[in-house]
Amino acid sequence: RRLDAAPPFPPIIQAAASSSSSSSSQQQQPDTKDDDKDSSSPFIVQPKSREKINKLLFKAKQQQLSFQNDEDSTKNRWLLTDRYNRHHSYLRISLSERCNLRCQYCMPPEGVPLQKQDKLLTDEEILELVDLFVEAGVKKIRLTGGEPLLRPSLATLLNSISTKHPHLTSLGITTNGLTLSKQLPDLLSSGLTHVNISLDTLHSDKFVHITRRNGLERVLKAIDDTVDAYQQQLGGRSMQGKVKVNCVVMKGFNDNELYDFVNLTKNKPVDVRFIEWMPFAQNGWNNDKFVSYKDMLTLLQEQHEEHLSGNDSSGVNNENGIDTSIFKRETDGANDTTKWYSLQPSSVGRVGFITSMSQHFCNTCNRLRITADGNLKVCLFGSDEVSLRDALRMKKENENELSEEDLRLLVHMAVRGKKAVLGGHGSSQGIKDADDNRPMTLIGG
Repeated sequence: RRLDAAPPFPPIIQAAASSSSSSSSQQQQPDTKDDDKDSSSPFIVQPKSREKINKLLFKAKQQQLSFQNDEDSTKNRWLLTDRYNRHHSYLRISLSERCNLRCQYCMPPEGVPLQKQDKLLTDEEILELVDLFVEAGVKKIRLTGGEPLLRPSLATLLNSISTKHPHLTSLGITTNGLTLSKQLPDLLSSGLTHVNISLDTLHSDKFVHITRRNGLERVLKAIDDTVDAYQQQLGGRSMQGKVKVNCVVMKGFNDNELYDFVNLTKNKPVDVRFIEWMPFAQNGWNNDKFVSYKDMLTLLQEQHEEHLSGNDSSGVNNENGIDTSIFKRETDGANDTTKWYSLQPSSVGRVGFITSMSQHFCNTCNRLRITADGNLKVCLFGSDEVSLRDALRMKKENENELSEEDLRLLVHMAVRGKKAVLGGHGSSQGIKDADDNRPMTLIGG
């Protein structure tokens, strides 16, 4: 099917498509643009960042916060607990600002300015932060990007983390899957336990529109290869949660494919998760293109009935208006971001909905993020960040200026500053109007 014969898409998708006139020229374009204007010397902490770190530490000491005389159990409970008594046990670390796709909800068509390598966390710094956070009670780690598979040392990092911290409940990655099949054996042998693969359409023409690149067949192959590899590794044990497919739903683009995605779970042990489109810097978020959790359930019901050639099945509807003889509501985890269902009468995988905008789950949030340049983001939607990279480098320069104790205090002060709901913005429109966040690719998925 020719690309110019594709069905109409929302204006933002059309703009994305027009930014790349041909598949050959697409492949020659850089994925992002380097920031060559930064002439700062390598590994030098800038005065503004140093001042912010020292102010936070001064504030902590004014409040007489200290870990020096705490037992390990108290330290673990307190360090990553915020003012709302939310304990954070899940850490997401971005390994790269670069990506080999340009998904329109993640970055603008022209890409994003990239920082120089010396501004990003080194492997040594990542491992030092992992040690700190695991000691403080983190049980689950996910390595993200950008695209984490673009970091040459990914397998080495996985091996180091899994070897030193074998009791982690999960050590996963979130990836676009383009090069996953090739790297999968090394990653699995290095301790990779879970894989999330981002995929927003099952149609090659729409894939090109949304990602501004080719590659759908490689992503579909990566899903199958990952499922096969884990089935072989687990030898009949449960595959639940091992492989997830994440799909951002947008009105007029892929909202007519929901049932097609659900069908992936019939005979394949994958979890498909539909994600409400979230506003980030320069991602073109528009409420007119937003599809809520409730609307997704309605669409699924309609698409199922169309699949049955218009014969409506007569199940008992639950409070969400979905036929429970078709979609059974499953039990969610204590800190789960996902509302889980399964396709009836039988399916191997699950179907989930991440309802960040219409039914947020901030009151049970246990997630922290570290960006590729080393900033601790305590909320995905908040603009508050603290540079752990600079703190680590200050400590390395002079432990009299910043000690291990100070580093822990800095993390705790950042966690204490976490807002109650949606980064303090109140709603999806509030997040958009504030326009004070990074593009998603510079946060880490």
